[in-house]
Amino acid sequence: MSKTIEYAMETQAHLQACPVCKSLPRRWAVKKYVNATYTIDRCSECGYAFVNPRPSMNDLKAHYSHFGHGASLNTPSLESVIAAEADDPNSTIDAMRMIENIGYLMQDRHKMSWRLLDVGSGYGFFSKEAVTAKFRVVAIDLAENARNISSSISGIDPIPATFEDLELDHASMSVILMSQVLEHALDVEAWVAKAWQLLEPDGILAIALPNFGSLQCIILRENEPYICPPDHLNFFTPRALTELLIINGFVVEKVQHISRVPKSTIQRRVPRIAAPLVLAIVNTTLRIVDFMRFGSIINVYARKVSV
Repeated sequence: MSKTIEYAMETQAHLQACPVCKSLPRRWAVKKYVNATYTIDRCSECGYAFVNPRPSMNDLKAHYSHFGHGASLNTPSLESVIAAEADDPNSTIDAMRMIENIGYLMQDRHKMSWRLLDVGSGYGFFSKEAVTAKFRVVAIDLAENARNISSSISGIDPIPATFEDLELDHASMSVILMSQVLEHALDVEAWVAKAWQLLEPDGILAIALPNFGSLQCIILRENEPYICPPDHLNFFTPRALTELLIINGFVVEKVQHISRVPKSTIQRRVPRIAAPLVLAIVNTTLRIVDFMRFGSIINVYARKVSV
């Protein structure tokens, strides 16, 4: 398989067809966020939704170079990131789960040859877990502050580059990890096509992102917290993401639904004495929601098809 990758123009573009299945999209919602208004279209065939028109690549580079993938006005320090993770180790839990699943899918290959690309590495918790699992890690992130923190946490110095601009040899990676980053991409098809090119035969693409088909999204629609342009430009159901992966030469090996309410959220809203019971009830409810495949986050693991 060979594809010519063309990235979106450096101007605002209105897409006339669904980037996944090329069907006709229809307006799903209008979202007012901060000081701007965004139109979100949804494909009636595959269910993929996306901000339309798209922002320019220059705008996105400037935005993420400054904010990273959080758009926080407060620049975190290494100490504050470590303290927050110690209080609610969500990133560590997610990293351990995803790296463990990746390792299981890679178990037929010699461990010393494992090479992992962490796209949008953030504060480095996934890179750290990958290093612990004996991967040789390459990480990229545009945000300078995030790169500095990641270097301290993971021991890996991330490359200051977008995935679009990253230059690596074809078939040079065993695994590409995109945790909470594909929803930010300007051209999702180009990203998945490039991942296919960078992966070795039978390589693994692991993706974590918000579930557009989650129970909370069904109920809250455009008021759902993950519907937050311009940070999030793309909204995937498991079906839409699976279709995008298949079209671009992957076979989906595993799909997980993950829902979690941080312990600190419960502690802020209920009396301390009641917090353990409330947290147990919430976690049990979320496990049921995940079992019914309405979880708020999906983890998708796909293998590059050899041709």
